[in-house]
Amino acid sequence: MKWLAIANPAAGRAREADRLLERLRELRDVDAEIVHTGAPGDATRLARESSGYDGVIAIGGDGTIAEVLQGLDLGRQRLAVLPAGHGNCLARDLGVASPANALEALRRGATRPLDLMSVGVGFEDGGTDRRLCASTLAIGYVTDVVEFGRQRLPRLGRAAYAAAAMFVVPRRFEARVDGAGEQDGPARYTGIVINNTMHLANFRGFPDASVRDGLLDVMELGHRWPRQMLHNLSVLAGSRAFGPLRMRQEPSERLELDDGRTLMADGELLQRVVRVEVECRPAAAMCVTGGR
Repeated sequence: MKWLAIANPAAGRAREADRLLERLRELRDVDAEIVHTGAPGDATRLARESSGYDGVIAIGGDGTIAEVLQGLDLGRQRLAVLPAGHGNCLARDLGVASPANALEALRRGATRPLDLMSVGVGFEDGGTDRRLCASTLAIGYVTDVVEFGRQRLPRLGRAAYAAAAMFVVPRRFEARVDGAGEQDGPARYTGIVINNTMHLANFRGFPDASVRDGLLDVMELGHRWPRQMLHNLSVLAGSRAFGPLRMRQEPSERLELDDGRTLMADGELLQRVVRVEVECRPAAAMCVTGGR
């Protein structure tokens, strides 16, 4: 196979992309041409221009992967991941979270189908956006944690989000959520998360999720800080105790917000969002995976 490796040097962990590139160059049995991104959107453009390659290697975090997916020829090209972000949700689910496992998986070249999320976004000003996501959509507490970790704790690297989760205070907002039962009007939440992966950043937050089950995993949050901390600690301990308001699985989901809020879509922060429509696209891509 002939690969185009798209490296994001600005991904979450300092110089991690460079270290992965050094090791990639040492793989004699992997034919890869390497290019670098310099600005947001570059990974999508480079992927769209990769028609002469059998697949694309995304070297970065979940945001880099999401950009690559927008330009990948899903019917013909394969996706591989060398993780260099803070959370690396998809890499963890694919068994390629460590550099050694990711490089070995790339060398072997074994692929499996990967579900994707087809996402439609409506903004407060009437604008819209459509995109594919592979990992996480979040509004509320989880998005606030990501913003705090990036802005205040970037030097903590992989531990940035875990530390931020202890400082961020959940804030309530109103939303209409399909699948949440009959509602006369909007219900109050502190967070809503729609996941394709088992992992939520560094945390195994969706133990029943699979990137190959054709379903979205939805988490509704509504507890205040003390109870939310108990939930966070139980997730870190691998326990299901002190769970969220509700966990469920759906083939599609729709959110409507009374006020514009920030949506995190695979690491990218979209401002003043009032509507989110999500549909699972089963086996939409072929992806290199770890393990046997």
